[in-house]
Amino acid sequence: MKIAIVSDFFVPHYQGGGERRYFEIAKRLVAQGHRVDVICMKIEGTQNQETIDGIKVYHIGPVIKNPPHRSSLDFMKFILATFRWIIQHNYDVIDAQTYAPLFPSFMAGKLKKTPVVATIHDVSSGGDDQWIQSSKTAAMVEKFLCRLPYDKIITVSNATKKSLIENYGTNENRVEVVYNGVDLELINSVKISNQQENNLIFVGRLVPHKHVDHLLRVINLLKNEISDIKLVIVGQGRDKENLINLTRQMNLQRHVKFLDNLSYEELIKEIKKSSVLVLPSTREGFGMVLAEAGACKIPVVAYASGGVLEVVENGYNGYLLEPYDLEGLGKKIKLLCENHSKSTKLGLNGYEKVQRYFTWDIVLKSILNIYQNF
Repeated sequence: MKIAIVSDFFVPHYQGGGERRYFEIAKRLVAQGHRVDVICMKIEGTQNQETIDGIKVYHIGPVIKNPPHRSSLDFMKFILATFRWIIQHNYDVIDAQTYAPLFPSFMAGKLKKTPVVATIHDVSSGGDDQWIQSSKTAAMVEKFLCRLPYDKIITVSNATKKSLIENYGTNENRVEVVYNGVDLELINSVKISNQQENNLIFVGRLVPHKHVDHLLRVINLLKNEISDIKLVIVGQGRDKENLINLTRQMNLQRHVKFLDNLSYEELIKEIKKSSVLVLPSTREGFGMVLAEAGACKIPVVAYASGGVLEVVENGYNGYLLEPYDLEGLGKKIKLLCENHSKSTKLGLNGYEKVQRYFTWDIVLKSILNIYQNF
């Protein structure tokens, strides 16, 4: 098969959970003899075309500054460039990721009579996502895009599927849930010298709905009880400067470190060195980093939102708190820092759950079944 995956960005130039997902899928599709083209935005400093693990990657449209910041004009130029690209090339199936790739892929696919799959990672009409700033506009655009009659919709969790059906009237029969996965073999091969006690980690985009500020406020309280507590924040995004300033205001420089632009192996090392992974996010389609923590045998503490509830079982492989419960967040972090046997048990349970549900081999089998049934 000749497959087009259309997305805003691609690894290694942008290391989000969605980008990691379709890189792992594309790599395995190529290994099975399929041709995979990735069509994505052009980040400043990237080539127009490159080959990554056998995947043909084409950077089209306007040049986006790194870290990615996109204007409405950038989106429009990319949409037009994507439409032209698909019209000029032939594919057996097009898999478009949320959000900018959806409309041009759908329109061009219809004109070319090519099946179009929409991969929708999560939905929110709250307008707090980075891709568009106006909540009213975001709600209208999301509603329009999610209601388009794609040949198939893939979501990464049952929570996202439920949101599509309830909020946008999506036909349940057109939606397939395919979880994210992890590469257990690769993760197991990454070695560290020792795990660090009282070391927390957050991994993700630094945007409002991730609520990293909640974590900083919790650290500000816990430092009085756990004097050597540390927090590593891995990621980039428009909130980064605000979070750095908040760290200074609270005099947390000794306790908090910011990292970005890590290779995947470096990221896994940071997770493995940690005692607890914390995700105080109020909007998650899946939360790939939760599965990665499980693969690293690290327990998690997270807000009970969206697809998080499908990865984390409260009291089994981590703890779930109601969103905005900073006191509860602090208590569970403190418990796992102080109770090593409990922390170890939850970490092992997380690994077992990943083995059962969240590997790329399981994901690939489901994806191929969808692609080959058109």
